[in-house]
Amino acid sequence: MKRLAVLLILVPSFAIAGKSKPKKAKRVAEADDTSSKCLAELDARGVTYTRVEAKGVEIGVEITSALGGVTWRSSSDKPTLLDCSLAVSLDDAGRYFTALGLTEAVFSSSYSRRNVRGTRKPSKHSYALAIDLHRMIGPEVGTLVVEDDFEQGLGDAVDCLGQPLTAGGAILETLKCQLAQSGLFRLVLTPDYDDAHHDHYHLEVRAWADRPALRADSPAIH
Repeated sequence: MKRLAVLLILVPSFAIAGKSKPKKAKRVAEADDTSSKCLAELDARGVTYTRVEAKGVEIGVEITSALGGVTWRSSSDKPTLLDCSLAVSLDDAGRYFTALGLTEAVFSSSYSRRNVRGTRKPSKHSYALAIDLHRMIGPEVGTLVVEDDFEQGLGDAVDCLGQPLTAGGAILETLKCQLAQSGLFRLVLTPDYDDAHHDHYHLEVRAWADRPALRADSPAIH
């Protein structure tokens, strides 16, 4: 009788454990479908890349071509490793850069495993969903450095641009407004946000699975 009791207990436990397999397979299939859709978007845009596996990154890609007419270059000569979602947004945002005469962007960080300053919350850089932009270059514009050329305190809720005093300041302020209002980014943080961003633009997107549409209705600026 004791052996029979043990068998009666074990049978339901095996049945319950087996139910989790279809759910796991479904999650894997959904993730693969999400990745395929984002990568197909890059392919349709003519962006060249190498698929990369990196801890914490859902759809890692190393970009090997310009994005929307803009060449993104790491200040430390590291590969441009992004989540596909960020790559698509940067490609779409290239029109704003090139319209202002900017064809090259220098960044300090895209993929970096770290927490948001002063917290224990992982930064979106940990997932390659954010990039820190420090310098922009154009053949006619020259080099614009956020730390030196950005004019703080301009614009308001009615007039985003305000009245920049320099040509470089006007370009950086125009770009900030366009990127923030484009709907392509969840966050656009500049030196106006806090001291931690005194020398760069922080551009951040949602993961591809969390984006019902490429463009959001609300502005991203803070």
